[in-house]
Amino acid sequence: MSTAIFKNYIIALSLIFGISFTAFAQEEADQNLSKKEQKALKKEQKKKAKAEKKAQAEAFEKIQHQQALVAIDSQQFVLEANQLYDRRGRTVNVQSNINFIKVEKDVGVLQIGSANLIGWNGVGGITVDGRISDWKVSKDDKNGRTTVSFNIMGSMLQARVIYDLDGTGNYCNVRIDGVFSARQLKMRGVLVPNNMSSTYEGMIRY
Repeated sequence: MSTAIFKNYIIALSLIFGISFTAFAQEEADQNLSKKEQKALKKEQKKKAKAEKKAQAEAFEKIQHQQALVAIDSQQFVLEANQLYDRRGRTVNVQSNINFIKVEKDVGVLQIGSANLIGWNGVGGITVDGRISDWKVSKDDKNGRTTVSFNIMGSMLQARVIYDLDGTGNYCNVRIDGVFSARQLKMRGVLVPNNMSSTYEGMIRY
């Protein structure tokens, strides 16, 4: 685990445990207050709890984002898609463990699947791979978004791929141009390191 990710992990834990200790101490103090004071205090506690919950969520998103950036830097990551959509905006919700596009160093793997079918790959769709070239990574300092682009070429896959990672957290959009008879495919999901992924890869038929 990198120093940055470990530091953010410790911050997140301190926020979580801090809430438990604060709640215990406050419970004893509440018993000595009037009903009006208790009502005002509960309102303040609710406001504080909401702020702490938000801080926890932001800390967790920061960890996820750092993990995604480290995975991109090492060229070992996967976009687990929960939505597929085309250039016309038509959207389909899908299972993220069998619908993904993965980068493993200089090899890319694209898989489309369905739990209701068998398909060419054994998971209701198709799995194709290819060699990666023209690798580029850029970051927008204004909004924190990170873009990864590359070409991928294989016996059944020739496409231009663009990952667009959100400025916070690990949600990401992917656009694949030229896939499956020169058509465009878009995916939306989470970007995670390969060693943290829950995806299942079907058979690749050449």
